[in-house]
Amino acid sequence: MRQLKKILVMMLMAVMLCGNTLTVFATEGDSPEYVSDEWKDQIRGQLNRFYSDLKMIYNLTDEKIKRMDKIYNSAMTYMKNAGLTMSELTSYESEIEGYLSEIAKENTSGTEKFLMLSNEVPILDAKYGEQTFVVLSLINLGKTDITDVVVTPTVSNDRTKWPFDIQQAYDAQTIQIIQASNDTTDAFNKRMDIGWYFNVRQDVLTGCYPLTFHATYYQSGALVETDVTTYINIKGANPSKTLIEDPDKKASNPRIIVTGYRTEPEVVYAGSTFKLSVSVKNTSKATAVENVLFNLEATVEGKDADATYSAFLPTSGSSSVYTERISPGETYDMSIEMEAKSDLSQKPYVLTVNMKYDTEDQINMSDVAHVSVPIKQEAKIDTGAAEIMPESIAVGEQSNVMFSVFNTGKTTLYNVKVTYESASVESGITYLGNIAPGATQNVDSMLTGIAPDTGEGIVKAVITYEDEAGNETRFEKDLNLMVYEMVMDNGMMEDMPVEPVEEEPKKKGLPLVGIIGGAAAVAVIVAVIVIVSKKRKAKKHQEDMDLLDGDDE
Repeated sequence: MRQLKKILVMMLMAVMLCGNTLTVFATEGDSPEYVSDEWKDQIRGQLNRFYSDLKMIYNLTDEKIKRMDKIYNSAMTYMKNAGLTMSELTSYESEIEGYLSEIAKENTSGTEKFLMLSNEVPILDAKYGEQTFVVLSLINLGKTDITDVVVTPTVSNDRTKWPFDIQQAYDAQTIQIIQASNDTTDAFNKRMDIGWYFNVRQDVLTGCYPLTFHATYYQSGALVETDVTTYINIKGANPSKTLIEDPDKKASNPRIIVTGYRTEPEVVYAGSTFKLSVSVKNTSKATAVENVLFNLEATVEGKDADATYSAFLPTSGSSSVYTERISPGETYDMSIEMEAKSDLSQKPYVLTVNMKYDTEDQINMSDVAHVSVPIKQEAKIDTGAAEIMPESIAVGEQSNVMFSVFNTGKTTLYNVKVTYESASVESGITYLGNIAPGATQNVDSMLTGIAPDTGEGIVKAVITYEDEAGNETRFEKDLNLMVYEMVMDNGMMEDMPVEPVEEEPKKKGLPLVGIIGGAAAVAVIVAVIVIVSKKRKAKKHQEDMDLLDGDDE
């Protein structure tokens, strides 16, 4: 609010618009050099791009956009019409950017950072007065791509913090995209390398220097800022002038780094036990390390301080591993069995490797490394009781099948669809889409009878869904639905129209024979009808009894 008041005061004091006339107040004797319209347009364009980026990065509400539009439009008008020097114009534009950024960031959550340096790149060695090339191998340990990466060296005039000459402003390096990864091996294969040429100072001190680089990138539409740090060993002109107080000991200090890790099984599910193997290396070419103690600390989960817990717990009860000695240049492999908590979300979890060791000259030296263990949640699905109306249909008729599908797991079910497998019915595909954890979708299908079943009266509902990697899983559910052939009973025959039979003219001389013959013919027809009717009733009764026997089973 204080900045807004300052902006409004500047606008009121500096410019007065009356129609198309612009009046700029200046004290007598002042001759300010106002910027040209061309420069104004460039600065205004810079503010426009900044505001557009804010709208793209943040999920702005209508209320925020309304507030920001008001400030933005007023600022654009002011910069176009006011008489300002270059310093005044750029300072004003910077203040507007800051105010817009504050509004955009209100009530927004942070973004997880997965941009790291690969441990596969060794520490560089350099010498005073020489040129060296510093390489950053950047990896993405997240499950989403990061884009528009901009990395800039963090320089300093202090030779203990920045061992290189500052002859010019170092350019930022950019990377268009760093792809997401499944593990560190996959991340290393997808790494992106960038680098700079630096000239080592003549008066540099001997020692191991941390080199910090500032990085910005976009992750899931959000702008993220972070720092990445690498190291370089520098040899100075005067060995007695070192970066630390004890030059002899520091110059020979080794470093232990993590060179890789693996899990057994390769895919770790929440609630499962897995074996973690970590490879570490003594990078020193001359000094061995002894009494090496590794302590593995998992990420702490939980929202409340009283309900926090480690994501991984060692099954043996101890998270420490000890080895007596690691020779110069030697790699040591350590293993520990751990259990992943059952309620972990599906994402990578960082495991910190704290290392303490001794050398011949020093004790209690330490190093820290990090590995990332991706955790998956097993997909779980269940269904409710099916409602089938009617449960028995004739060929050509339809039945309505309805039931619910529940996602009882902690991971999203993708592309959920329902089909029906039976030779007696025909149906299409019922598509349910994605089902979030804990959510429910309802199935409503129409099945058409196409052939009588063989007496079992079972139709199989098949539910398929995919995980994040596109792997499909099948879930089956049996439905009780009978399909039978349409049979005409006595009632149908009685309803059928009967054509009248014309009486034959009586013949003289044979009245009795004609009557007897006609009566016999009628008797035969009636007998046939009765026999056929009884057979059909017996067959229908037997089918009903078979169906009842099938239900009892």
